[in-house]
Amino acid sequence: MADKRRYTVSLPDHVADAVEKHARPLGSTPTEYAGDIVRWWYGQGCPPVTPDENELRKRLQPVPQNLNIWKLNKADMYQLVGDEIVQKLLTQLGIPNLFATASEHDSVSMTVAFDNHPSHWLLFTLFKGSTRPDGDGLSFSAYPKASISKKVMETRLQVIAKQLEASGPIQFSQIPAAVEKRVATAK
Repeated sequence: MADKRRYTVSLPDHVADAVEKHARPLGSTPTEYAGDIVRWWYGQGCPPVTPDENELRKRLQPVPQNLNIWKLNKADMYQLVGDEIVQKLLTQLGIPNLFATASEHDSVSMTVAFDNHPSHWLLFTLFKGSTRPDGDGLSFSAYPKASISKKVMETRLQVIAKQLEASGPIQFSQIPAAVEKRVATAK
């Protein structure tokens, strides 16, 4: 049998009291009962548990076959992992060697954010030599400008920088090819 993962959760007193109350007659510990609740949730198909998660799931789209970074749906949010697809997007932007300096490091986490895409705030992240459970590689996130302000994105970048234990804040960069692409598509 595979090892079980452990999670530590904090619950408000009234929720913890309810878990304890329902666990006691079953002869379960509160932790075992909380595990039963999570397994029940999984058995229900992992439904969203907050309105924010529900909205996010509506906006997250599967990766289209011929994804073009210059033609993202203006209302959709994108969260992609996988070196092949993310590298393809970097090539479409004209910056295929964005993380070239990472080759000098045994272990590095780098995030680069772009704010001059016509419809989305773009984030590219590289993990190399990490201890992350999902391993090393590239990830891509695109947040629609139509529903997320620059101020909100700057706050998200601060949170990401803290999570990555970055030496400084993540600041927006400019896509070098963005001006050329906008001119080419306007003709």
